[in-house]
Amino acid sequence: MNQPASEAAWQIQTLADSARQLAERGDLHEAEKIYRQILEAAPYHVRALNFLAVQALGRGELNQSQAYLEQALRAAPDRAILHQNLGLVLKERGDLQQALTCLDRALALKPDHKTAAMHKGVVLEELGRKDEALAAYWQAWRQFPNPDAVLRNDDASSPTRRLVMHAAASLSKAQLMLIEAELAPVLERHGPEALVRVREAAEIYAGIRPPQHQHSLQQPAYIYMPGVPPRAFFDRTEFPWVPELEAATGAIRQELEAAMVSGQGMAPYVQIPQGTPPQQWAALNGSAAWTSFHIYKAGQRVEANAARCPATLKALAAVPSPAIPGHAPEALFSILQPGAHIPPHFGLANYKLVVHLPLIVPPDCAIRVGHETRGWKEGECLIFDDSFQHEAWNRSPDTRAVLILDLWNPAVTAAEREGITALVAGITAFNRSYGGAT
Repeated sequence: MNQPASEAAWQIQTLADSARQLAERGDLHEAEKIYRQILEAAPYHVRALNFLAVQALGRGELNQSQAYLEQALRAAPDRAILHQNLGLVLKERGDLQQALTCLDRALALKPDHKTAAMHKGVVLEELGRKDEALAAYWQAWRQFPNPDAVLRNDDASSPTRRLVMHAAASLSKAQLMLIEAELAPVLERHGPEALVRVREAAEIYAGIRPPQHQHSLQQPAYIYMPGVPPRAFFDRTEFPWVPELEAATGAIRQELEAAMVSGQGMAPYVQIPQGTPPQQWAALNGSAAWTSFHIYKAGQRVEANAARCPATLKALAAVPSPAIPGHAPEALFSILQPGAHIPPHFGLANYKLVVHLPLIVPPDCAIRVGHETRGWKEGECLIFDDSFQHEAWNRSPDTRAVLILDLWNPAVTAAEREGITALVAGITAFNRSYGGAT
């Protein structure tokens, strides 16, 4: 008497769950026995076929591995992992072009398939297509929420860890080559001794040198320059241009108020692209609770906004802000609505500082930088290093508004400022070459 179909399906599912659990515990031999048993009843069971193909590939049984995968693909032609694994079999056979075709198919089906992108990079390297290989590695690297954690995790599967390590080494080498090319004229002008800290910063960025942060709450998200004294707050009297900026507070506030009334040029400060996890920014992403009005953004003057703020422009001209193409200066009005809270986060770099010129400050508003919390006072600059963890809040019933701008950290020498500019240019050149971004 034939077994009812529903009962047979239940038995196969039970066996498959058992095999999966065995594989997760590392008992691959027993898992393989069960998957073979499953195939006797269900010849097109995709998970069983894929598992057996991977085991056969590991033993060098290329014909058997390929047969399993081709059978699985007849049942599930849109399963990216199957195309990837068939690509690995073909790579082992030496058929690199066909392997590349399979890996491209896997990525077409699943663009964020990290291992497929890294395997594609390896194949492209073997084909002598170095630049395309780097682009594939960079595509994979950006898909990891924290790729460095994979390198540090001894529990990560050895093949995946080796693959990530190879991609990381290739990317680091390429990044440093482009950075060194940008630094070469600066080194020629000032000599290597003047740029020791900049070159260390480059190695930290590229992952060659681990960062050794001098303060537990200082962890810049982009560039860490070692040897810069870790100071959270700076005294405004240390900067000779501060009185001139503060003297313009009234005129700057008038321009801010006019911008707030019109609403033109105002935008949410946090705008995370779709598909990118917002993490701690979920509550503020696209929200009017924290808005901005940029006068300079990523090194470019926002002409429509700047034209409406001549007094602000004049005041900004006296501040020694970094001029780094594509990155600095930055200058904006930052408006925080009642009840808004900017969560703890780290700024980009410790080679620069942030200046707040408070323009509208109701009670019960404050900012914490590192271990210290301070309030704002209208017309008095607050200067701090935002590479320290910091957060801010407005617990009042009224709007809080400040002018934000950046400036060089005074501990960074003139030669190092040139070096940092070249370092960022090298990073930008790499991103444009292999990632299509700045």
